[in-house]
Amino acid sequence: MPSLILNVKAWHGDGELELQLPDTWQLNVLAPDDAEGLAPSAVEAALERPIGSPSLEELARDKASALIVVDDLGRPTRADRVIPTLLAMLTRAGVDPDGISFLVATGSHRPLREEEIRQKLGSDVATRFPVANHDAFAHDLRHLGTLPSGLPVIVNRRIAEADLVVGISCVIPHSHTGFSGGGKLILPGASGLLSIANLHSFERKRPRGAVDRATALPDARDAVGEYALRAGLDFSINVVVNSRREITGLFCGNPLDAHREAALFARKVYRTPIPRELRSSTDILLLSAYPMDADPVQVSKPLWPISLFPAAQPILIDPACDGAAYHGWNEFKRASLVNLVLSGLGRLTSGGDEAGGKASFWSPKLRAAANRRFRAELDRRSTDYGRFLEEGPPFTDNTPAKRVSANRIPLWICSAAFPEYKRIQQFPKGRLFADWQAVLQSLGQGPRRVTVFPCTPLQLPD
Repeated sequence: MPSLILNVKAWHGDGELELQLPDTWQLNVLAPDDAEGLAPSAVEAALERPIGSPSLEELARDKASALIVVDDLGRPTRADRVIPTLLAMLTRAGVDPDGISFLVATGSHRPLREEEIRQKLGSDVATRFPVANHDAFAHDLRHLGTLPSGLPVIVNRRIAEADLVVGISCVIPHSHTGFSGGGKLILPGASGLLSIANLHSFERKRPRGAVDRATALPDARDAVGEYALRAGLDFSINVVVNSRREITGLFCGNPLDAHREAALFARKVYRTPIPRELRSSTDILLLSAYPMDADPVQVSKPLWPISLFPAAQPILIDPACDGAAYHGWNEFKRASLVNLVLSGLGRLTSGGDEAGGKASFWSPKLRAAANRRFRAELDRRSTDYGRFLEEGPPFTDNTPAKRVSANRIPLWICSAAFPEYKRIQQFPKGRLFADWQAVLQSLGQGPRRVTVFPCTPLQLPD
């Protein structure tokens, strides 16, 4: 009996899963183009070769304090491979080690535990330097004004108070900002709840994997970039990883310029040719959630190929190592139906989704009017930010939005830890299987043509 080996459990062992396959299956593994991991010397060279920015040592000169912001375990960034060289450069520039601290940009996710911080930063660094988890629900945030779009800039006070702010983030495909990383480390990563709600509800989406906006109108990627500059992100370290979660590209410097170069490189690394004949002939679509297979809230990240294989049964391999991880959206009741409607308007206005949609009959003026209406309602309750945190935005729970967007997908999920209530909530037409043998039994006997995406959240269609 042939077998398929997949990487699984990012940050939770980074192991391998061997799936036994029937002899009658015809297997097609669609892997990304990928790239080799960087040697330590190449990491150092990239840090010393900034893009659109003075050198880090020049920026750090005469600074009394430096804050290093890193993303959480929801991203595959191996920050521990970058931090030692970064610290050496800061101390060489004269920054006192006692003035260096770290902030984990959790967004509205749960805080990292001590052992997880050691994983992210390295044990020695986590022991030697102060490390704080961002809290989007805290009252000690700083309000730094409002962007022209109306988005309030409310950030972690440590960012506002540091003399130098350096960010380390991962650049992977994202369905709201084209790619993650860069300014997105600050918004939503290190921002207050009101800023996060505004970003997700009112900023026009940039399609997954897009480097540039679809129209002349600003979108969510523009917003997070402008926001990060206003908040005070001085130097952005943008990491591109390969299918094994190794650093394969490092682009540092100006938060806008360096991120763009990283996104262009990421498109090459994650490029996945998909033969057209497979799209109609595939019976089973096997999607691995690695390296974002710990938090069930991230379940949408590996589902993008489903629309390309309309006749296939989608099966998701998702260990969900972190169980029902806290995410924040349900807890403060985000503007879900508003977000659903406006994101649809945004896709229509920009000419459709990444697969190419029809031109919009919604005018930009109509969408702008809707934005103003709902933003005013949000702001009505949030003039006093403390009151906003206590009462939340004046909208309903996001369950209806999730049902509308996902209940048509007959997704099978193979996982021993994925919560059944979440499967029912988000994929009521799907099924949950505790192990691979149960999946095989339900599929029955007979030949199958199977297409596999081994690291789906990273991959981009050619």
